[in-house]
Amino acid sequence: MSAYYPEFDENTLLGEWLSYWLETYVKPTAKPSSYEHYRDHCEKHIIPSLGEIPIGEISAKMLQRFFNEQARTGNLRDHGPLSTKSMRNMRVVLDVAFKQAVSEDVVSHNPVPLTAIKSCKTKRPEVMTDAMQEQLEQYLFCTRNIYHPGIILALYTGLRRGEVCALRWRNYNEVTGKLTVEQTVRRLTNYDAAPGEPKTRLVFNEVKTDSSDRILVMPKVVQDMLKEQKRRFVQQFHFPHEDDFIIFSRNGGVTDPDNLQHYFSRLLRKLGLEHVKFHAIRHTFATRAIENGIDVSTVSGILGHADVTTTTHFYVRPREKAMNRAMQSITPIIQPPAQPAPPALRWVQ
Repeated sequence: MSAYYPEFDENTLLGEWLSYWLETYVKPTAKPSSYEHYRDHCEKHIIPSLGEIPIGEISAKMLQRFFNEQARTGNLRDHGPLSTKSMRNMRVVLDVAFKQAVSEDVVSHNPVPLTAIKSCKTKRPEVMTDAMQEQLEQYLFCTRNIYHPGIILALYTGLRRGEVCALRWRNYNEVTGKLTVEQTVRRLTNYDAAPGEPKTRLVFNEVKTDSSDRILVMPKVVQDMLKEQKRRFVQQFHFPHEDDFIIFSRNGGVTDPDNLQHYFSRLLRKLGLEHVKFHAIRHTFATRAIENGIDVSTVSGILGHADVTTTTHFYVRPREKAMNRAMQSITPIIQPPAQPAPPALRWVQ
């Protein structure tokens, strides 16, 4: 066969098979971000440990030892434990790759289902306190900066930063106040970069799922902000075309979502606030909405989740303040009789 379609058998090294599988099955069909995740797991973890072993010799016992070691020392930053999410994703990569190997008669069976990954509690999502959000909002509305409209938009819609930065003026109807969320943008590794070309690039994709493609009516505070945002664009550049970006950079183009994240981190330090990721804004929006009486199904639709259980499991956790208020509201149906006062205690010499 040609060099593009080499023959594989059980003596093929696992690393060779994974490289072929990535380029032949993953890259042409998956989103660029998914391909990057799959490739990172292969190149940073799996291939360095198992890549030189013939694929036919890979056993469940061997994979289990690999997973156990990654769980202890797989974090490339500090050589500590690798997160459970990363472990699960890595197991998925191997499972799909081995299934393809079985279908092409490279190996006779898939050993991955015989392995186990340690489960752990879902990490509690970051949610800003009322005082923290109030201080942040005061600064955002009173100080002008090109990144502030993006943060405000996320605060009052729960949009992801990639969704915020991908919005164009064609996505907003000033008459109805409706905003259509249909794309996301992300900075990814440019694996095909020629010498001298940037090693990363901004990649636009359709939003995650059909549920993520949604139309939201903007609250008045956001509509007012968008009017001001258009006025600023006209002053600095020209009347915006439909493909111009709502949250624009200094040159009028797309705002890099990584730059928005970095600015948000710097702003928190400047204000003396606790560090949280930009995604904490989304957690905060969901939590506030539930606390204010919006039903979970509606919040799920606003966030663009495919399943309402995603909203309840990952985003909406009752805060201590809300739980205390709820517990104080619990009273008996029948008032219990007054209890006699206990006898006074006295010290015994």
